[in-house]
Amino acid sequence: MPNQMDFTLVDTFFHISPKGAEHPLLELPATDFRDREIAYNTLITAGNMVQATSIQLAASFVGISFFNLCITNLIFAVQYNRYLDLSLDNLTYQLESHDDHAHLGFKIKELRWTEVPLAVDERKAFLENAFSSSFQNEINEIVEAVAVGADVKSGMIWSQVGGQINEVRHYVHEQIKDPALVEAFLRDLDIILSLPAEVFNRKRNPFIHKPRFIDNPWSPEGGQLMLRSSCCMYDCRVDGQKCYTCPRMLPEERDERRQLIMAGAH
Repeated sequence: MPNQMDFTLVDTFFHISPKGAEHPLLELPATDFRDREIAYNTLITAGNMVQATSIQLAASFVGISFFNLCITNLIFAVQYNRYLDLSLDNLTYQLESHDDHAHLGFKIKELRWTEVPLAVDERKAFLENAFSSSFQNEINEIVEAVAVGADVKSGMIWSQVGGQINEVRHYVHEQIKDPALVEAFLRDLDIILSLPAEVFNRKRNPFIHKPRFIDNPWSPEGGQLMLRSSCCMYDCRVDGQKCYTCPRMLPEERDERRQLIMAGAH
């Protein structure tokens, strides 16, 4: 059927779909995040779900979840030439617990979209306007509200975006076997990368980030892992520790972790 779209990829990685979470512990209209008190209380709930020792952890993960809306529309523009209505009033925010971690995502209330033009110039103009409007009219405000609710600088959230989009780009290169889709993804991604800093109320476009790599102790010789663009605060939880790809991890810390990983492998 022409209206069918496969949400498997974005549901798996970003927890965004029309069906939503199976067993959400908390749901609220996405627009409620404009209320700083509600944003704060939601951060506390999210933090409690993962035994957070600092509200920074919840702010990090809740804040970054809103950037996933942009990435979802990038993917659907490439796959289907459709720009989904992921405006806040068409979304329900959901928190779902899974053992030692939580899934934060969105249920799409009504699946609707606008067709993305195929002609190069028209497509570029359409996506520039669509992505810019999303950030200027909604996402920027939400990120600030989450940051204020957690009493942190919003830069802590924004600085993660560059690493995240590079991980998506790496996944596309490695897993998508259709060269035409890869080319289309890079073409539309360039539109986001070319947006001026003013769109994000930042001094620079946060999606622009040159990735750095380290050896991957879990893979055969020669494998590499991409460092995050900034710390996601995952160590701010009971018995938490920095991710192996955390840029804040000191060389001696990473070497110690690597040795433990290698010892476990053998």
